[in-house]
Amino acid sequence: MDYTPVTPFRRMVEAAHLKRQQYLEQPTPPNGVNKWEVLRELSTARVAFGLSDRDLAVLQALLSFHPETILGGNSADIVVHPSNKSICERLNGMPCSTMRRHLTHLVDAGVVLRRDSPNGKRYARHAGDEKIAFGFDLTPLLARHGEFCDAAEATRAEQDRYHRLREAVSLMRRDLAGLAEYGADIRPDVSVWQKLRALAAHAAKTLRRKLAFEEIEVLQDELVSALDMARNLLEPSETKNMNTNEPQ
Repeated sequence: MDYTPVTPFRRMVEAAHLKRQQYLEQPTPPNGVNKWEVLRELSTARVAFGLSDRDLAVLQALLSFHPETILGGNSADIVVHPSNKSICERLNGMPCSTMRRHLTHLVDAGVVLRRDSPNGKRYARHAGDEKIAFGFDLTPLLARHGEFCDAAEATRAEQDRYHRLREAVSLMRRDLAGLAEYGADIRPDVSVWQKLRALAAHAAKTLRRKLAFEEIEVLQDELVSALDMARNLLEPSETKNMNTNEPQ
């Protein structure tokens, strides 16, 4: 009789262990999923799942031990059982202690499951035509494929929004610098141009850093107000009205 354990070898049982086992019961795509596609989507959304790039490097090494490109589908063999030494070799000599730490991150994030044998070793044996393996179960990559894709899409949308805002603020900064120079030439009687030049220079310096979205929004508000001020000084509302009425 075969049995799938839910408790770790020589580790205390936590509620998280039982929660992770639910992934074994979730429906999986009938045709399986491309393991490299899952890795790519999870890499994009890694921050949402509390993972680092080095955690994903260890996951990539684990996936390389799976002989097929497709996880699931016609293949029920979804447990890999490499030794720590073999994993470290595929990670270009990463220290074993470091590799184990990243493995723990993957397990804690519910990306892979530990399927420990009675003695804690990782191995596979055959019982007739059936293969029984103990090691790292990749089923969560199948069960959570849709979740990973949704999170990756949300991450891409947020990144696009961030880049568009940063681009707009950069253009505003350039316009403010140009208007300040132009204003100083045609309206030297106004003393605000130096202040606007200083704000444009400050914005240029600030944009060299990696800013949070909220920080760029604050900078955007400052530049919008400054641009409105510059335009009002260079093109008073009376002049705008006269320019509008002239063709009429």
